[in-house]
Amino acid sequence: MPECVNGNTQRMRSSGARMADVRRCIPLQRSDPNRTTSNPIRKSKADVEDLTIKTALLYSQIMNIFYQYKGLPSQIYYLSISRMITEMGVMFVFPFMSLLLTQRLGFTEIQAGYFLVFTSIGNMAGSLIGGKLCDEFGRRIVYSVLTMIIVISMLIGGWFCMHRIVVLFVFISYSATSALMPVVSAMIIDQSTENNRSECFSLLYLAGNIGCALGPILAGLLFYNHMPWVFYCQAFFFLAAFVLVITRIEDSYIPNRHRMQEHCEVSSESLLSVTLHRPVLLAFLLILVALTACYIEMDYVFPLQLNEAYGLNLGSKLSSGVWTLNGIAVLLLTPWIVAATKKNSALFNLIFAGTLFAVGYFLYSINVGRLIFIVAPFLWTAGEILLTTYSGVFIAEVSPDTHKGRCMSLYEFTRGIGKCIGPVIFGYVITYGSYRSAWVIVSVVCLTCSLLTYCLYRKNRSL
Repeated sequence: MPECVNGNTQRMRSSGARMADVRRCIPLQRSDPNRTTSNPIRKSKADVEDLTIKTALLYSQIMNIFYQYKGLPSQIYYLSISRMITEMGVMFVFPFMSLLLTQRLGFTEIQAGYFLVFTSIGNMAGSLIGGKLCDEFGRRIVYSVLTMIIVISMLIGGWFCMHRIVVLFVFISYSATSALMPVVSAMIIDQSTENNRSECFSLLYLAGNIGCALGPILAGLLFYNHMPWVFYCQAFFFLAAFVLVITRIEDSYIPNRHRMQEHCEVSSESLLSVTLHRPVLLAFLLILVALTACYIEMDYVFPLQLNEAYGLNLGSKLSSGVWTLNGIAVLLLTPWIVAATKKNSALFNLIFAGTLFAVGYFLYSINVGRLIFIVAPFLWTAGEILLTTYSGVFIAEVSPDTHKGRCMSLYEFTRGIGKCIGPVIFGYVITYGSYRSAWVIVSVVCLTCSLLTYCLYRKNRSL
């Protein structure tokens, strides 16, 4: 065979061998797990699966947050629903008190202010009386009597809503409402245990805030053109809550039995004596007065600051917007905060309440710009959630069984004191200083309260 033919043949064979090698390598490359190039369809499916897994995990975590309210005693749910209904009723008249007194009844602004202070004093006295009565005679009977007083007062008030005598029935109604609060709190203590008390109080607080949000919306539709129905609707809501409580809640507290179980000297002690014999409780109540005096400045100093910065029209809208953010923050944050803190000591959690107040209020000393306007309410609302939830838990821990109602009334009483003295003190601050100095002082007071609570926590652990 010629040499050229042999050369061509060898080249064709070597070429064929190389092609065979390439064909053999192709399937190996496709099946190589380390190969970097991937199928776009397969990659998109993997991304979808990964996103689905992450979504499922997030959903599971969110559900676990709300599952903490599952399995509570049924009476707790009924009491929470009743609190939502009664708060809706309370917010039918209370937010419009200034307008009712000045625009409808012809009182001056000074006279209206005196009436509101007088009502605050009645609220403090009512809370103490309600706590005393429910310890002496039982929860249900006191709840029934107080609710009937409120319903009758509001029905009569609706009939005389265009006459000045209506202020008498408003005063009676709100004093009785304040007396009702420690009764419900005592029921919560009776129906809960130390293991689920945080969840029970937080659920009560959450339900109350929902009622506070819904009440003014409905009342605003009636105030100008159907004034009597504002009072009638409040009476109706309290009556509906009364029916729910009476038909669904059993009174597990029997006064005579608890007196026999407690030591005689404890059961015969007055509320003042019980408080003085528990220094940690007394110190906490003083801290609560200071924190409330700071918290109430959101109703007093902050609207004035917005009015100066933005004018009356825009300032009033922004002020109401802050409370809308507060309501949203309560609904969003309460389950998460309680889930994260319920295993801690109540006093330990209250340390962070003062700290969050201090940080949130200090932002208002910088400015009231858009970012701070949105961020600050979430900070001090988180402090409000901790304070409201764990104050009741702590008071329940340190109070004797025969004085649960009376000790719970101290919560409303001390907060009433703070609400009275706060505007007076900081009125002088903004008169002779500035809004910035007022918020700086508020922040320092809150931070000091946080440090004092930490000292109480350390002392209480050592006992």
